[in-house]
Amino acid sequence: MLVTRIIGNCPGCGARASFGNVNVSGNILLRGCFKCKYSEEIYLPVLEKEILYLDQFFLSHAFRAELPEFVDAARLIGELAHAQLLVCPFSRTHETETHQWRHPQQQRLWEFIKQTSRGQKFEPEYELRHKQIFRGFERFLSSDKSAFLVDIGDALHSELNTWDEYFWIDVPRTPDNVEQKRKLKKQSVDNLVNLFGDWRKSTTTFEEDRRIEYLAAAKSYLQCYMEMVNRLARGDFMATIDSPIETLVVEGLMLVDSDTLDKPHRLKRIIDYFESPYFEEVPSEWISSGLFAVLKDRVKRGQYQNSHKAKDRLSGFFYDVEFISAYAPYCQVMFVDNAMLDFVNDKLLDLSSRLGTKFFARSNWSEFLTYLESLGAKMTPELQNALDLVYPRSE
Repeated sequence: MLVTRIIGNCPGCGARASFGNVNVSGNILLRGCFKCKYSEEIYLPVLEKEILYLDQFFLSHAFRAELPEFVDAARLIGELAHAQLLVCPFSRTHETETHQWRHPQQQRLWEFIKQTSRGQKFEPEYELRHKQIFRGFERFLSSDKSAFLVDIGDALHSELNTWDEYFWIDVPRTPDNVEQKRKLKKQSVDNLVNLFGDWRKSTTTFEEDRRIEYLAAAKSYLQCYMEMVNRLARGDFMATIDSPIETLVVEGLMLVDSDTLDKPHRLKRIIDYFESPYFEEVPSEWISSGLFAVLKDRVKRGQYQNSHKAKDRLSGFFYDVEFISAYAPYCQVMFVDNAMLDFVNDKLLDLSSRLGTKFFARSNWSEFLTYLESLGAKMTPELQNALDLVYPRSE
């Protein structure tokens, strides 16, 4: 056996300094001897980890170590993760934002983010959105009146409440076209701010603005799908490869009952779904539409008058909406920047009340530390004993 942590002599063959921890799998610690076949299994306590999403703002400050409070908080978070009380998964949004940072330390920051996560990563934002939309479609077809429930298994690539293994495999991924993403990010913010003039003239209510966002999202999904279908009809088979990822939304829904319903009926049914409350209840759509409706409300109330300043203030808005709408339903806690904390706490939206997710930022730092300390108070003698077994003090 490959013994990774020697703890003493083998109880089986008596060989000196040959026995110790081999690995951790699920809630079982395997111990063995590298001299003989003797082994033991130790069952570990059941865990109840909380999920904390740390946005790029926190991670960048913790990495640069210029502000002691971020360093101290990161250290405490690391201790809580080591104690199996907390997990801080990274996401593709972290990856995208890191690779857009023009700095010699860019790669080191990315490594720091992955180490902070202890190998836990969220599934891509678009996959979660697609799964939620499909689940909403199933609810629509069955006229399900119960509350929309999310499945944590959709969000994490491995089971949440298992003990961290000693090793995790990092598969390097070639980053997407960084310059193209940077260009599209700027273009998106420019286009957003250019809408503000028309928004200021609008007399729509918050809920009406939210409805507009739902319909715009549905229109985008349908357009992407129809463009792919039209390209295929013209013999452009590259459409199955280079069409936008949003194409998969309608394409996946079209597969439902494909053996019993013709295409026009299936497409009509999807359109009906997009116009129904069931689509509005999809968590990622509900959150993103709400955040954009809050922005529109603030514009109508006189904020963001200076377009140049508005573009600077909203430079990360799309990324913030992306990760919050995707991951907030699966997190107990999210750390965001001050501006986004103000958005999620807006009385028109109040995400914490709807989701049960706690949001923290620099502006309520003391509350964040109180949360972390309260989590540490959940350490029990049983858990501490198990930690001593899994991570021998001699290390």
